[in-house]
Amino acid sequence: MENRVESFVSWLFSDFTPPPPRGPKVINDALLGNQYFARHEVAVINSPLLQRLKQIKQTGLVYQVFPSARHSRFEHSLGAATLAERCLTAIGDRASLEGDKTVATSRRDKGDLAELRMAALLHDVGHGLCSHLSEQIYEAFTDIKVFERDPDFVQNSPGEILSYLIVQTKTFRKWFDRIQTECSSRLDVDTVAGMILGKHPDPDKLFLAQIVSSPYDADKLDYIARDSLNCGLALTVDLPRFYSMISTTRYKGYRLLVLRNYVPLEQILFSKMTLFGSVYHHHKVKCLDQMLRAMLTHIAEQGSSCAFRVRGQEVTFRHAADFLYVTDEEFFGGPAFGDEVVKGFHHRFRRRELLARCVEISRRTVRNWDSAERKNLIDLSAQPPRAVELERAIHSQLSSAVRAAVSETEVLVSVPKPPKLKGGFAFIQTDQDATPEPIEQYFPLEQWTDSYSHSKWKSFVYAPVSAKEQVRDVAIELIHDQLGLDIDAAKSNQSCHMT
Repeated sequence: MENRVESFVSWLFSDFTPPPPRGPKVINDALLGNQYFARHEVAVINSPLLQRLKQIKQTGLVYQVFPSARHSRFEHSLGAATLAERCLTAIGDRASLEGDKTVATSRRDKGDLAELRMAALLHDVGHGLCSHLSEQIYEAFTDIKVFERDPDFVQNSPGEILSYLIVQTKTFRKWFDRIQTECSSRLDVDTVAGMILGKHPDPDKLFLAQIVSSPYDADKLDYIARDSLNCGLALTVDLPRFYSMISTTRYKGYRLLVLRNYVPLEQILFSKMTLFGSVYHHHKVKCLDQMLRAMLTHIAEQGSSCAFRVRGQEVTFRHAADFLYVTDEEFFGGPAFGDEVVKGFHHRFRRRELLARCVEISRRTVRNWDSAERKNLIDLSAQPPRAVELERAIHSQLSSAVRAAVSETEVLVSVPKPPKLKGGFAFIQTDQDATPEPIEQYFPLEQWTDSYSHSKWKSFVYAPVSAKEQVRDVAIELIHDQLGLDIDAAKSNQSCHMT
């Protein structure tokens, strides 16, 4: 994996030789207003690592359903850096009011603030084609699984792992050392990379890493506000109140990030659950997700004959690092490529010709939803190969005439993972002298996720319009036989608008 990531960064920087930036820069943002960036940060922003994020949409294919959701990972990354500084400033203000001299801010070109901002700026450079959508595909790959079994990475997402590996490459470090010399900045790259994973070499500064990666980090503060704004949802996190409640405390040898009240966290979690229910798990969004997953899986199975080619690089999507070479605009905006299956999907995305949902699997449509069998469905969400096996089993049992007209890549099953609301090192401390308590003592995280899974979580079967009735009948029978779920066909038909 490290060698593949090194090859990617070397390829990305191969013809990049711009002059250093003249000075700092002010960048205006529709959500956050004026954002200020130091000279070395401008150099990073101008680099291929950040510029490629302009072509990767923050919410993947959601714009096909919510047309204004065309914001990118680029503006989100800038926003995360700005909010990270605002969090640290708020922590410093509270510390000065409470007489705590252990927390001190610093300049943007060296020290804690500089490293915090840089970690936030670089935290998403590991994202590739369609952001989290491709991450959901390659998280099952062996090269990623090796890292996820490592205790140092077990708590991190695949995207965070790739971001960490990119920052640690020889190519990036060599380039960044030159930038630091030219811009007179002093940052430790190892510290920055670790903070992307939510870690810090100094136990007294762990809270800095938690500003970048934790249950109430700058990343969530930005994407919740940015995604909801661009999707037209009236969701807000009261940032002034959040800043007034954020602080740090010593606990078991570490200085941790804490909240003085659980209300800001409640707002964050409520907004996140609403985004999942209304946007990320929308039935058409999940159809698009599965269509892209089927397309990329087919490319990987066919190899060079269907490879996507970008600036001299052949991409077959067989390794996690392959997804880094391709941006949304390059993949969907260029000419159709590959065999007839790949070209067919390419045209579907271009024309927004979605497959039709023909089965809904939810609390409303499954008669025995409250039984133990529902766990079989949840387990399926964590095992993508088993979902593919179910798809192919459905296709194999269709009549020969339907099989001849419908490819097995056009019968798709969507079983999304329920949203995760991890507590981890997240604590509430009602005042500076109180004992920090896990957020679960104030806020029932597990009950929230269980409630979502029970009441709002839905899975679907998709097929071409011409075959949806036949696929429906076979799918309902197979889901009963393999998963033990008894689907009420009439209610499923009503939900899927089928007669």
